[in-house]
Amino acid sequence: MSFTGQFTGRLEDQKLRRGKAIHDKFSASRNKLAKADVDWVVFAGAAAYCYGSRRQITDIDILVKSVDLRKAEGVLKDIEGFEVVADLEIETEQGICRFFVDDEMIDRIEWKQLFGVTVPVIPVEDNIVFKAILQKGEDRGKHDIEDIRHMVENKKVDLEYLQKRIEKYNAEKRVRPLLKILGIL
Repeated sequence: MSFTGQFTGRLEDQKLRRGKAIHDKFSASRNKLAKADVDWVVFAGAAAYCYGSRRQITDIDILVKSVDLRKAEGVLKDIEGFEVVADLEIETEQGICRFFVDDEMIDRIEWKQLFGVTVPVIPVEDNIVFKAILQKGEDRGKHDIEDIRHMVENKKVDLEYLQKRIEKYNAEKRVRPLLKILGIL
């Protein structure tokens, strides 16, 4: 075997070990959250990946109900790479938008594979609203609008539910203009 072949083989072995480590860590996290009886969803960039974005995932953002925040933080405290949040208040030029888990969202979650682990993923419509609230671009190391485009290209969007969620998050002034420009509304 050539040096190049040996080097490539070692890289593949490293990728497999790293992939297994991520899988095991994510699987353990899912199991801990289930054992703690926490309602949770993957959202933001990892959810966008589940809905068609192919950018590399750098972390896993988890959204929980506010009553479960301390419990979720406690069970995941020793596991790196996860950010657990609840009841976000996002200040924008158009006012404060809220973003949270409620029963309506939980009823519409989709179970997707992420790192070989089946996890609850925020409904695509809610993730579109979240990304449209943020609207962060490459200048800030983010790809919110690109993620919205990929999600819409790869997943059927329930426009009635989308519009209801925009209102629920107090995001009309911030989100509607962008989604109209993108041809979604």
